[in-house]
Amino acid sequence: MIEIVFRRLAIVFYVFLTMLYGTWRIAFTLSTEHIVASVLFLFVEMMTCFLAILFIVIFWRKPRPQQSTGTSNIFSIDVLVPSYNEDVKMLEKTLKQCVDMDYPHKTWLLDDGNRTEMQSLAARLEIGYITREQNTEAKAGNLNNALQYIDGELIAVFDADFCPEKTFLSKLAGYFADEKVAVAQVPQSYYNITESFQHRRLFDNKIYSDQDTFMHLILPARNNWNSAYWIGTNTLLRRKAIDSIGGFSTGCVTEDVLTSMFIHSKGWKIVYVDEPLAYGRAPVNITEYVVQRLRWAKGAFQILRLHNPLLKGGLSFMQRLSYFSSVSHFFEGIAKIVFYLFPSFYFLFGIVPIHPYPPNIIGMLIYFVTTRLILELITKGHTNLLMDEVYAVLRSFIYLMALPALVLSKHIRFKVTPKDGETPIMLQGIIGPAIILVLNLAVIIMAVINPGIVASLGIFGWICFGWCLYIGAIAFTACYYCFKPLINKHK
Repeated sequence: MIEIVFRRLAIVFYVFLTMLYGTWRIAFTLSTEHIVASVLFLFVEMMTCFLAILFIVIFWRKPRPQQSTGTSNIFSIDVLVPSYNEDVKMLEKTLKQCVDMDYPHKTWLLDDGNRTEMQSLAARLEIGYITREQNTEAKAGNLNNALQYIDGELIAVFDADFCPEKTFLSKLAGYFADEKVAVAQVPQSYYNITESFQHRRLFDNKIYSDQDTFMHLILPARNNWNSAYWIGTNTLLRRKAIDSIGGFSTGCVTEDVLTSMFIHSKGWKIVYVDEPLAYGRAPVNITEYVVQRLRWAKGAFQILRLHNPLLKGGLSFMQRLSYFSSVSHFFEGIAKIVFYLFPSFYFLFGIVPIHPYPPNIIGMLIYFVTTRLILELITKGHTNLLMDEVYAVLRSFIYLMALPALVLSKHIRFKVTPKDGETPIMLQGIIGPAIILVLNLAVIIMAVINPGIVASLGIFGWICFGWCLYIGAIAFTACYYCFKPLINKHK
């Protein structure tokens, strides 16, 4: 009880401090000499503060781990594995483990590539095989096409690279004793963490993943508000719930989030079970990472443009906030570009987006450190400041590339994440961290050649220079991660 009260007081203080900070920034820190840059910087900072509040309020309730009520009923289950261009070896491993699950079910391979070798694989494994002549609406269209051939009460969905544990169905089926439960979702876990691009082994031998905060902190917290959602794979869904919304949602490259929002709007429950019951292949290089994250960002912007969660009928207040937080999260990556470039622009081009009065930047630092400590307290150390910033640098320009999806109605092609590891370096992935590194490195070199430049600017200059050093180190690490697979390949 004391812990809950303490956490709620911390949340209230965080929100109050952020509102106070925003008022102070607007009233006292704008630079009249560079008003455009100053307003832009203020705008992205206030947007970041707003997104942080959306993030933190979901922790108001005490976490309640989901428990299956169990049931004596045996549900009829269809297990669907949609595929487009994955290789036979990968699919065979996944399908064998699907067949081997210890609960009565029928496994189906949904082949959107219409390949004879996949038909042969299905025949050899004695599983169902479904294909179609045109692969319209990508994965969602593939799943919808399968609905006409299956009749199970529940539907399990696995991506081609995700292999379920033997007990996957038996552990999740019990949740459907509650007739309002539409989805039971488990986290995305990975078997290739030693070569994964999104995993890093830290000095204390712990494994960092840039998805851990979402999988093991955000989704469990949203579970308390019935606002967790289907994440595309490792899930069990009620057929009746899918039928109630007219099938899997199309017109968006993140069909999982949109489908979940429609399911929630009909009054169904989605249960998140934070237990690893299926393991897949994480991206192994920047190319695969860019393709995956760019698709997620484009899909989020599509939802924001076409199905704004704040305006969606049938959702509770917290469901609206949670979905809006999910789809608007990708703005934060774009906003951080401004933070990463501000100090270098100050030294290189003389652009000052805040009034250059030392207490101003000291006040900003105090706010940043204080709110970061509060965040660490509330999340119980689940976040990692340095590694989170490294991956924020990597994602910032990826999210920027997705921005046209917010304003343009042009059809967005569903691009499957490559799984062959053959193209380790992609220009779109490296250019952002490289720009940030070069600009901040230029300031560092300039200061080494002429130390008086920084000293002449007083405490304001020294703080900005320290900022350049910090961002430069973060950007260097991000660039190193991009090239590391290529370096390892040629060892």
